Amino acid sequence: MLTSSFCFVRSLSEDQERTLWSRGLTTWELARQQPDEVAEILGASRGAKLVEAVAEAQAALGRGDAAWFKANWPERETWRLWKGYCPLAQAALVDIETTGLTPGYDQITVIGVADSARARVFVAGRPLPGDDGLDRFPEALRAYRLLVTFNGVNFDVPFMERHFKDSGLRFDLPHLDLVLVSRSMGLTGGLKDLEKQLGIQRGNDIKDLRGGDTRGLWALWKNGDQAAYQRLMTYCKADCANLAQVADELYRRRWEQIFTPHARSVDFAKIKGKQLSLFD
Repeated sequence: MLTSSFCFVRSLSEDQERTLWSRGLTTWELARQQPDEVAEILGASRGAKLVEAVAEAQAALGRGDAAWFKANWPERETWRLWKGYCPLAQAALVDIETTGLTPGYDQITVIGVADSARARVFVAGRPLPGDDGLDRFPEALRAYRLLVTFNGVNFDVPFMERHFKDSGLRFDLPHLDLVLVSRSMGLTGGLKDLEKQLGIQRGNDIKDLRGGDTRGLWALWKNGDQAAYQRLMTYCKADCANLAQVADELYRRRWEQIFTPHARSVDFAKIKGKQLSLFD
């Protein structure tokens, strides 16, 4: 859970976070309610800073302040925002298709965006009815509070920033790049490889497609092949929609790795009541 995390507190180590959990301080609220316990673990000065940081995080979460989380949450730990940070309807699952691999030289052909309600595509040139033009993507992105990609740090975002640089588009959202999470867990390969490792299935019409194949489909569409267009859009939408299943599974596995073995439930009221009774 998001509110069990203290990774955003400056200078707090992974070991210290785990010690907090093992001593029963498993939520933000418990840390604020038990400042003496926090101080015993971290020292008075660092303990006070943690309690202050937690209060700041709670306030930012309450007002839906994406900019605060973008500025203060460690990028390598953004996976923790997948649950509890915002409704899934406000998480943009994004994937792009391009004419090649070099931003500034190659061009974006399609941007896919999925959320809990639907998947849609923004297409260069003249999209078929029901799809959007590429220039409408920046406006659509404003509805979201979390960006989710697979290798977006190195690929999708640089392409989109370059393409939309004159429109003033800024990615001010926290960015959950699932590559970072999967690699930290020893999982390798591209998105399709990862889906297979996690047991996620694709439709028969696109299960054998890879990223490089989309360039051929785009070329066919430019020559008027509407079947190629539909297959490309189906593939891009699947790339986006499947990110939710990948995120769910990686989140579950990672949380069980780092939190479950260390977390301990402590009844602080009962313990402190016994301590006070010694002086009655």
